[in-house]
Amino acid sequence: MQATFFLGSCTPRGFSTFASELAEECGAVDYIKGGSGCGKSTFLRRIADEAAARGLEVWRFLCSSDPQSLDAVVLPSLGRGWVDATAPHVLEPTLCAGREGYVDFGAFYDRAGIARVEPELRRRKRENAAQYPLVDPACLAAADRLLDPARAMWEEPRCRRDLEELAGCLALTALRPSGRQGRVRRRFLSAVTPEGLSFCTETAAAVCGRVYVLEDSYGLAPALLQRVLEQALQLGQTCFVCYTPLQPDGAPAHLLVPGAGAAFVASSPDFPYAGERCCTLELDGTLPPAARDTLHFARDTAGTLLRKAAEHVREAKRIHDELEALCRPYVDFAAADALTERTLHELFPA
Repeated sequence: MQATFFLGSCTPRGFSTFASELAEECGAVDYIKGGSGCGKSTFLRRIADEAAARGLEVWRFLCSSDPQSLDAVVLPSLGRGWVDATAPHVLEPTLCAGREGYVDFGAFYDRAGIARVEPELRRRKRENAAQYPLVDPACLAAADRLLDPARAMWEEPRCRRDLEELAGCLALTALRPSGRQGRVRRRFLSAVTPEGLSFCTETAAAVCGRVYVLEDSYGLAPALLQRVLEQALQLGQTCFVCYTPLQPDGAPAHLLVPGAGAAFVASSPDFPYAGERCCTLELDGTLPPAARDTLHFARDTAGTLLRKAAEHVREAKRIHDELEALCRPYVDFAAADALTERTLHELFPA
């Protein structure tokens, strides 16, 4: 099985990441250190590609600042994981030995050489960082507030009854007891990226098989999926709880339950789901027509703000690409490749 997620995302409260939880999930984790352009993502991609070529299950975690790069790779069947532990995923091993350790790509820099471009590197880093206040507390926070009235609709008695009935129906239809302890694995399936509003569309079907799609223009799905999640955990299922970039610590935007072979995925105008499905539920119809008319402007304006945030992330990536180009002449890529080959040989001895 090949599954793709985002490990972190820009949110109204700044950058949010679930990177620190990977050690609990896979046991042995290596924390990769090193600055821009030194080959960290290439290392991760080589491991993922080789494992996939050998038929192993691979979890790839995309970088929301550049979806063509990887932030982490996990090989569940081997109990191994690797994560880029540099900013904004600043991580450290808890023991620095045994099942956790460092991979130091910073050792491949020519420090004397790179010192010659240090003033320019610092200037580009400041320019890159200046884009993110325009993304997080500006665009994304405003978009989040615009959707609050729609979320409040679920607190009305009629809507709450509809919610409970629909959640119970979904759980009865799609879930089953596992006989184990329920667990939560947190992820993002969508993120605000330089490529726009990105959605890992193929993951739900790849992980679960059956996909129940919730057509949701107004941010109603999380309240419903929170109820489904509670029932799934009571049944002892391991749940991949995937959040929206607007509410990374709220209720789930999507819920994947591999043990039951069922995924519940919200599809919205901003993050449309275009993958396989076994069933479609129209959540918009649970709102009174007058309420939909009132909320239409808020929904469209929130979408405009999300796309404006993506423009700033795109500009940040442009600056970061320039920063990486300054670093690359001072990286010993032959040494980085040799480390990659040693790691592959350790994982997959001939």
